[in-house]
Amino acid sequence: MISVKAKRKKEKLVCISLEGHSDYSEEGSDIVCSAATAISCSVGDGILTVLNIQADCSAEEGYININIEDNSPEEIDRCQVLMETLLLGLKNIQSNYGGYIKVHEEEV
Repeated sequence: MISVKAKRKKEKLVCISLEGHSDYSEEGSDIVCSAATAISCSVGDGILTVLNIQADCSAEEGYININIEDNSPEEIDRCQVLMETLLLGLKNIQSNYGGYIKVHEEEV
């Protein structure tokens, strides 16, 4: 199962991390993993490349992390549309494939 942790600070999304594999299907045809990976990496790329904001974005086997917690308040504000869109997309995947992905939100 993919475990998603979304952290808010003062109501702003500052970190979204994904860990694990959905095990929906075999590697290479797992639509749940593919969807979660694609939208997460796209948002990370959007923050780094489109917004040109330096952030802690990393992806490796079974783990994706997008962390803007150490950025300035202005940069965090600029990232909110992308971060909220990512969280919405992950929740939409959960609503259709809840046995394979779980989204947890917390205020830090």
